[in-house]
Amino acid sequence: MYLFTVEGIANTASFRIPENHTFHQTFPLPPITTLVGLVGAALGLSFEDAMRFREENGLRLGVVGRHSGQIRDLWKYHKIKMGEIISDVLLREYLTDFKMKLAIGSEDKVVANRVKEALLNPCYALTAGNSDDLVKIYKIGQIEVFTDSLLSEFQNTVLPGDHTGVYEPILDLKEVPITETIRAPQVFLLPTSFSFIGKERRVSRREHFTFVGSPIRLKEPISAFQIGGEAMVLL
Repeated sequence: MYLFTVEGIANTASFRIPENHTFHQTFPLPPITTLVGLVGAALGLSFEDAMRFREENGLRLGVVGRHSGQIRDLWKYHKIKMGEIISDVLLREYLTDFKMKLAIGSEDKVVANRVKEALLNPCYALTAGNSDDLVKIYKIGQIEVFTDSLLSEFQNTVLPGDHTGVYEPILDLKEVPITETIRAPQVFLLPTSFSFIGKERRVSRREHFTFVGSPIRLKEPISAFQIGGEAMVLL
């Protein structure tokens, strides 16, 4: 597979869990739909076209990321309901000093090169979730040929599927600084495909994903890529 990496930073990032409304809790890492949206923004595509581009070209995306902490921002806003204006509040969670490395791959080198050129000169501003969470891309690697292998140790990444109960932590608590947060894997059922009718979109498929924080070892290795010292699965 032809792969290249993209490294970026954002002062704040927020990846809202879809079912949350007045409390916008964030995922610890961007889900697959956010990654597709980021690539689509670079290419100048709408979200619908970006999803189609991914499916038609076999584009695969992986991510590892870290952040320094979390904050919560309280918003007060007005909404119109049945002819009257109602005041309400919204609590939004953010990750601070967010750093991520994306791996972008395709079996077609032309497709990989097209995406790389778009990220070097994006059509639209790239964001880490919300429109005001701007991402600065500071490094884009060369396109290289990578072969997957069976790996079992992961950290700070997203794995496809539900890996609840099939892993063991490999963190030595004696070596963890007191300021570092230990995060167990979290499993979410997330949208991966949509049907689009005009400006309306509806979820047509959901899949489980495991968001890994602190280092773990899976009891059964899975197909993954070792890229620049980071183990990740391309989604």
